[in-house]
Amino acid sequence: MPDDIEVETDKLREQVDDAREEAGGERAASWLRYVGLGAAIFAVVAAVSALRAGDLINEATIDQIRASDTWGEYQAARGKDHMYAIAIDNLTDSGSKNAVRLRAYRGEVASEVSKEKKLQTEARRLEEESVAEIGRHHAFEYAVALLQVAIALGAVGALARSRLAWYVSLAAGVVGITFFIRGFML
Repeated sequence: MPDDIEVETDKLREQVDDAREEAGGERAASWLRYVGLGAAIFAVVAAVSALRAGDLINEATIDQIRASDTWGEYQAARGKDHMYAIAIDNLTDSGSKNAVRLRAYRGEVASEVSKEKKLQTEARRLEEESVAEIGRHHAFEYAVALLQVAIALGAVGALARSRLAWYVSLAAGVVGITFFIRGFML
């Protein structure tokens, strides 16, 4: 994903103004005002979508790193659990009468096992959050792409004085806004 998603409207605004001047008549230029208004609305929604997409991918990455760290802690707890279990087996096999040490080792095993369950649950939760954030990120990315297409088609419609191109622009913009709203609902 590019670090900066830009939505340029300056050139579009100039093109719409030029097309309006060339149109001459008020009736011919009336729908061109709506092209500019639509492009401005699409640009604002695209900018917010781009910011949100960037935030979500960063949050997903951080959650994935935290999940990985938690899995590392889980593996360390498992290792300690096994080491204490081996120590208990060694003491038992050698016929040791050191009940205090056996009890301490059993307590450590129980402590590590309880840590393992908590760490496993936390790591899975973080992984699920990361996956959900990536899903929302994609919705905002699609919104940005469709809104940029809508802005470009609006400019084509204004320059060519093609209402059909403008209508397709509006359709792409509506679909883009739908993805934008969907990104907040996921």
